[in-house]
Amino acid sequence: MRAVVFDGAIPRYLLTRALGLATPRALTGALRCTRMRDVAPPALPNDAWVRVRTRLGGICGSDLNLVTLHVSPSTSPFSSFPFVIGHENVGVVTEVGARVTRVAVGARVVANPLLPCAVRGIDPPCEECAAGYPSRCQHFTDGVIAPGMLLGTTRGLGGSWGDEFVAHESQLHLVADGVDDRTALLAEPLACVVSPLLDHPPAEGTRVLVIGAGTMGLLATAALKNMLRTDVTVLARHRFQGEHAERLGADRVVYARDGYVDQLSRITQGRLLQPILGPKIHVGGFDTSMVCVGSNAAMHDALRFTRAGGSVTLLGNVAMLKRVDWTPVWLKELSLRGSLCYNAPVFRGERTDAFSTAIELLTSPLGARLMPLVTHVRPLREYAAALQTAMGRSGNRAVKVALAPAL
Repeated sequence: MRAVVFDGAIPRYLLTRALGLATPRALTGALRCTRMRDVAPPALPNDAWVRVRTRLGGICGSDLNLVTLHVSPSTSPFSSFPFVIGHENVGVVTEVGARVTRVAVGARVVANPLLPCAVRGIDPPCEECAAGYPSRCQHFTDGVIAPGMLLGTTRGLGGSWGDEFVAHESQLHLVADGVDDRTALLAEPLACVVSPLLDHPPAEGTRVLVIGAGTMGLLATAALKNMLRTDVTVLARHRFQGEHAERLGADRVVYARDGYVDQLSRITQGRLLQPILGPKIHVGGFDTSMVCVGSNAAMHDALRFTRAGGSVTLLGNVAMLKRVDWTPVWLKELSLRGSLCYNAPVFRGERTDAFSTAIELLTSPLGARLMPLVTHVRPLREYAAALQTAMGRSGNRAVKVALAPAL
């Protein structure tokens, strides 16, 4: 089958990194870490697994960081090389194991890509999985499959940047007939933003600052306005992103250009103080900030504009940041939370699965409003061009870019 493969072997990694400094296009050239090739179809690990023919595979910000070698090496023990890239998916079941009862051949599905105890055949499950927090699983390197946290980071399972992949039946969610493939593709990133909102829901009337208006920021905006009664301000870079944010219910959009510091201060009726050196310090601010883009500026703004005693949630795949002043964390006694992906925390007295909640939201009228966020679909064979589209968002108004093996 055709697939886009990432090979993290040290010689290839070092060569790609060196050539990538000269030209970004080298990062997707032949004989680099990321390349398309023919690979053997993945085998079913056991008879509780199914085979899925990919209809769409999304390009996530974490995938872009992978291809450009901007991921932290600390995640490498939780991967196994070489692997087919792609964890955002929608597809059709083409083969089922003998013990599979939840789905049948021909079912259109989305796979929750997380690979915790239940998927790995580990019983009893670890404490975190048993408590409803599989993203904190203690066994991502154990069990019947190779090490890895997610489909698309694990050898032997395939990924959505290939013709097909395999998944454990517990990972699968049926896609309703009225839900378009593009809408269904948003289930995984939507579940990522739903999970921390279920785990630590902002109180009614909470002032939330969403930093970044790419896929994650826009989905966070939609989830905040459709699940909780919060006041949402979106800090966006581009006008087209702001238009999406307003369409999805943002109370206001501020653009990250000259003057945005004063605008954010006025919204919260805060005060700006000038230190001896450096940017202004903000007194007051938003009750909580959601960092939906992995950059120094985003982290700096979150710490600066969150009020004393407030909280900051990291959703933007933040890795190794430089030149960020962490003083506000202790000076303002902020709560700093990381969020990996989809858990099943207790929400309003009931255990609620984030991935299932995301599927329900996509089946509701919100789904039709989210579908336009999938702005570009390109054939799998054109993956290098698709990556360039995803990296050059402002020129082509790209939000979510997807690959379609069948095209």
